[in-house]
Amino acid sequence: MLQLTALPAGRLRRGLTEPLLPVAALALLAVAAGALDATVLCWAAVGALAGFALSGSV
Repeated sequence: MLQLTALPAGRLRRGLTEPLLPVAALALLAVAAGALDATVLCWAAVGALAGFALSGSV
């Protein structure tokens, strides 16, 4: 099992704050909701992407 203390603090922090996974998940949710004609869910996912981008996390 990987111990958190085994990684340097910089590498661990960089891995935990990498925006690729949340952005990819939200984009996939938006596309899937659009394909299923789930309008409210699609706009919610697009709004979450916009909020994530505007928060300075990206």
